[in-house]
Amino acid sequence: MDPKKIGMFLKHLRREKGITQEQLAETLGVSGRTVSRWETGSNLPDLSILVQIAEFYHVEIKEILNGEKEDKEMDQEIKETLLKVADYHELERQKAAKIGSFSFSIMFLICAVTIIVQMSITGNLSLVMGETVILIVGGLTYIYFMVRNGVWNHARTKSSRGKDFIISIICTGVFSIVFCGLSREKADLPYILGASICFFIIFTAVSYAVLRGLSFLSGKRR
Repeated sequence: MDPKKIGMFLKHLRREKGITQEQLAETLGVSGRTVSRWETGSNLPDLSILVQIAEFYHVEIKEILNGEKEDKEMDQEIKETLLKVADYHELERQKAAKIGSFSFSIMFLICAVTIIVQMSITGNLSLVMGETVILIVGGLTYIYFMVRNGVWNHARTKSSRGKDFIISIICTGVFSIVFCGLSREKADLPYILGASICFFIIFTAVSYAVLRGLSFLSGKRR
């Protein structure tokens, strides 16, 4: 199987159809850059997308994989089998993503609660600095691989505007309360309340923007 030959064949089929890469990408629900990678042979379509491409161009999957056209119609039974295999593969991928996301979420939550409790008791951030750094690095690494593989929206709770906003409010609210508690002995109450409110508003907006950005990037990767 020659990826370059397959790419040239896909480009030939698209030009025969008289459409642009962007139009094909919109039809298949992918990005124009993804279509470009297919046609240069640097990447190949997933199995489920391959079935859609074969139906769209009215060719057999075997013809695409061979990189040349034949005269026979795609066998319906083979097509249905491939679709079922693709669906099964997607279900397995989503299941693995959910398990990994749930396990990491529990671990992250326990560590975060532990750090918050320590900070509340001691009132000294330096005592939990190392744990905080490890937690942040672990969280960023997890997010990076989730986004890189395009599975951020296949997590246990699918990302949406409403859910991201609620998560931002809850997380920022918790840390605002902790911030207020740690500062109660170092400043006057009006100043602490004002600083906590500013902290809450600013970081809620930032965290919401970050979550929406991650969702967008994950969709592009997928």
